[in-house]
Amino acid sequence: MTKPFDAAAAAAAIAADRLARRPIALLTDGLRPPGLADGYRVQFALHEILASAGCGRRVGWKIGATTRVMQEWLAIDHPCGGGVLAGAVQRGTGRFRAADLVKPMVETEIVATLGADLPPRDAPHDVASVAPAVAALHAGIELVDSRYGDYRAHGVPTLIGDDFFQAGVVIGAPVAGWRTLDLPALAGRVAINGAVVGEGKGAAVMGHPLAALAWLADTLAGVGQRLRAGEFVFLGSVVAPQPVKAGDHVAVTFAGLGSVEADFA
Repeated sequence: MTKPFDAAAAAAAIAADRLARRPIALLTDGLRPPGLADGYRVQFALHEILASAGCGRRVGWKIGATTRVMQEWLAIDHPCGGGVLAGAVQRGTGRFRAADLVKPMVETEIVATLGADLPPRDAPHDVASVAPAVAALHAGIELVDSRYGDYRAHGVPTLIGDDFFQAGVVIGAPVAGWRTLDLPALAGRVAINGAVVGEGKGAAVMGHPLAALAWLADTLAGVGQRLRAGEFVFLGSVVAPQPVKAGDHVAVTFAGLGSVEADFA
């Protein structure tokens, strides 16, 4: 007989592996979330466990698989959201220990900080409806970690339950005057040890970076959450994830938004 799904127990199992800095074990029957909404239930329970363990409260969000390339790589047809805890946030220049990670990679992202809530509404959110809530944009580096072995064996709901590869973020200086920028045309690049290894434009993220923000607002509304003033959102990478190792220096730059850096010890 199939065991009933237990979101709290699934979150506890993931949290144990996260806190021990080891790969996430395959969830067994009764723990593996059967659907996307179940994956988000696990994620929210995981945030509470990790906060109690000293990792900090959730202060922001990340959106993964916002490009066709990444969706094809993961064999899905939709983005996926994850939370970012306070202990994972650095500003300006980040410093990470490669030994604390399983298979680290960096993503080249535009970040939005919210100045107002984005509550559910009758019609789906769109670029026009979310833009007034954005107080500032930033250049950002998301550190992602493929801590799953064969991630396909886990299934997408489990990846969502584990914050969809999220491992840390670095946020650049805020740009309050972002409304003068052509966001789909905004050029971003990532350099590792001084060599440019990837370039892309804002349009790579669902056609417009704020379309990703609208998607997240609607998705969270569907699972009983909302985006709130003061939170930040990593909107998706304009460049495919780039692997990093100990000794690497990463610099991400966006025209009009400045740069942000990270060192791996």
